[in-house]
Amino acid sequence: MEIKPLDFFIGLTLGLALGVGGAILGGRVRGWLGYSETGRLRAENRTLKRRLAEKDRHIGRMLIETQRLAERLGKKNVNELGSKSDTSLTTDH
Repeated sequence: MEIKPLDFFIGLTLGLALGVGGAILGGRVRGWLGYSETGRLRAENRTLKRRLAEKDRHIGRMLIETQRLAERLGKKNVNELGSKSDTSLTTDH
């Protein structure tokens, strides 16, 4: 059994055409499914989860910074009150 060059060329061309056609058809089906309501809602849900995580990280950083500022102000006020009471005691004598 011998494979003739013409048969080989026809088989190769037919295989190539079926492969390209299948790839195009597959891309279109995936495109239609990707633009479905379910696909759109899934993408929106993923985006919202990502944005919520970013906001949570931002709020966490802001809370930490606020706590640091409050601690610094608390120490500063304690030091000022302590120095004022010391000066008032020394001036009363």
